Amino acid sequence: MMTDRIHIAWDNKAKTVVLQTFEIAATTADIFKMARLSAEMLSTVDHTVHLIIVRKARLPIVNARDLNHLSSHVPANQGHVLVVGTAHDKLLIEMGEKSNSRAVQDSLVVNSLQEARQYLIDHLSVVYP
Repeated sequence: MMTDRIHIAWDNKAKTVVLQTFEIAATTADIFKMARLSAEMLSTVDHTVHLIIVRKARLPIVNARDLNHLSSHVPANQGHVLVVGTAHDKLLIEMGEKSNSRAVQDSLVVNSLQEARQYLIDHLSVVYP
């Protein structure tokens, strides 16, 4: 699924990783749409699925209410969330952890898409391609 601002697709053949990409000028509505689309994809399989989130531009600020809304869309089979991001993303994750938000549970900020994939291979036995 792709729009001008978001793209979501399976990242490996085993369907154990979903790659979410936020393009330039993504909005809060795009974040909510991505959560819905991700939940729909994860509902098509019975096993754990990890997420890789790539931001190509700064995302809108999310608040505690937004995190609660996002948490309501987290399916039971969602695994780790790897965010290709910055110190700002680490702060958002810490904020979510303090509010016990399921949206950021098991999240990790990494420096690149390759680092995210390597982490999944090394620590969670994900197989690529």
